[in-house]
Amino acid sequence: MVEKLKSPFSVLFISWIGLISLTLITVNGLISAITIFYTGLLPFLWIVLWLAYSKIGKSIVKNLKKWHFAVILSWFLFAYAIYAQKWAASLLNGIFHVDASNISITYTLLAFLFTPFGILYQETMVANVQIATLVVFMVWGGIFPLLLILPIPFKKVLKVLGFSFLVICLSSFFISSVANLAFKKELLIKNFALWADFNSSHLCTDSWSEKAESVLFLGGDRVLVYTPSKDNQFSPETCNYGKSF
Repeated sequence: MVEKLKSPFSVLFISWIGLISLTLITVNGLISAITIFYTGLLPFLWIVLWLAYSKIGKSIVKNLKKWHFAVILSWFLFAYAIYAQKWAASLLNGIFHVDASNISITYTLLAFLFTPFGILYQETMVANVQIATLVVFMVWGGIFPLLLILPIPFKKVLKVLGFSFLVICLSSFFISSVANLAFKKELLIKNFALWADFNSSHLCTDSWSEKAESVLFLGGDRVLVYTPSKDNQFSPETCNYGKSF
């Protein structure tokens, strides 16, 4: 049992559970960002470990020539880079309704760190997985009583029951945690952008500046204003730059 817990697969999963727990307990933006990044990479890390430790994976790596691997990796990174920039730009445009180049720090972070999460854990996909999992659990709940009728040793039935219960608990925890992160990613991105790309100090003396908490400079006299007291917290405005130092 101890050896199984020390396996790379177990370490990955236990580390993920630890990050999820910290995210739920502390509600810290940095920890949430690390959790989303790690959650996005988790399937890719599992694939790497599967290639490194499983018999089939080792056979694939052994028969794959170096130049084959280099070509496949190059094309994958090329396609990934294009999709990452497109996904990050579209997401930021949908949240702030401005060109992503104006939110450069957040744009770079999203494209580099959060794209795997965006690819794998979209809201619609997570919702469909939740529904499919619920259906599987209901079907299994209907089949399980048959095991008590069939001529199967009671110990085996208990083992099946225990294993099924463990799988159900872990699956429910994983799916609910991923869904929670997926549905809150926009809030996390807003908070990070406000910290990284918006500016609390500016030279604008317009009427809106009295209630504004920070602004994002869009070029020329245009700014994107963040006013937390308004229903529409982000609004494009003009700045007269009349304030003096």
